[in-house]
Amino acid sequence: MSNEQIEWCCVPVVVDDTTADLFQMAPPNQDADQKPEFRVTRATMDLVPQDFERYKPSLERMAGHWREEKERTMKKAKALAANGSDAT
Repeated sequence: MSNEQIEWCCVPVVVDDTTADLFQMAPPNQDADQKPEFRVTRATMDLVPQDFERYKPSLERMAGHWREEKERTMKKAKALAANGSDAT
């Protein structure tokens, strides 16, 4: 894996040649500091800038869906934490 990092649609892009899909994003978790991040192969990193306008809508959708899912995940974690503290 490389330390090289750029951004597409305001989301960091990390080159990871073990990535299996064209674009991957880690699923949101309960870590409040977790941010969206595209993980791509070197080949994808080289391909996308050549025709960025073609890929941009998909990237924006992926980032938007990730943020929505993150918000739901954090609300659920907060609700579970509140319910757990009420039981004591």
